[in-house]
Parts: sequence; C-alpha cells; structure tokens
Amino acid sequence: MGIDWLAFVAVALVSVVAACFVVTVYSIGLRFWSAADTRAGKYSVKDDGTVGPATAGFPLPGSTPPAVRGFRALAVLCFAVSGAAVLYGVYLIVPQFH
Repeated sequence: MGIDWLAFVAVALVSVVAACFVVTVYSIGLRFWSAADTRAGKYSVKDDGTVGPATAGFPLPGSTPPAVRGFRALAVLCFAVSGAAVLYGVYLIVPQFH
C-alpha cells in the first residue's frame, strides 16, 4: 500500500487556495463595510492621516447616500460568498451530506 503523492499534493494545493480565497473575499467585505462607515460619516480621516470617530455632522438615518448602500451590499455579498465557500467545503468533507 503506497501513498498517492500526486493526489496528496493536489488536495494540499486546493486547500491552500480555497483558504486564501475565503480569507481574501472576507477581507474585501470588511473593507467595503469600513468604506461604507466612512462615507456614512461614522468615521473621518483627520489631517494627520489617522481615522477616528466623527465629531459632528452625523447624517440622518433616512438620508443614506447611494454609495453607502452600494458598499454595504458589496460587503454583504462578499460575506455571503465566503460563507457559501465554507459551507461547500463542509459539504465536501462530511459524507452524510451526499
């Protein structure tokens, strides 16, 4: 009985690529969420380049700019894609699911 090294390397590479994909898509989603918060006025970039809470000019909840809604939608889409990838991986691992 021997080890099929080609299959082992293929599984290892697919695992690394899938993990990087999930982490990257989730990180992009976090970046979109942060951009939406910044555009909504929750945070502001100060003169020295640091980011902190906005001190004035909070927009009303009903006056959300379209860019904020777009960034939030993209963030939720990224979170859903990364979650679906994780669930698909669980589906492939657990034999009772198929």
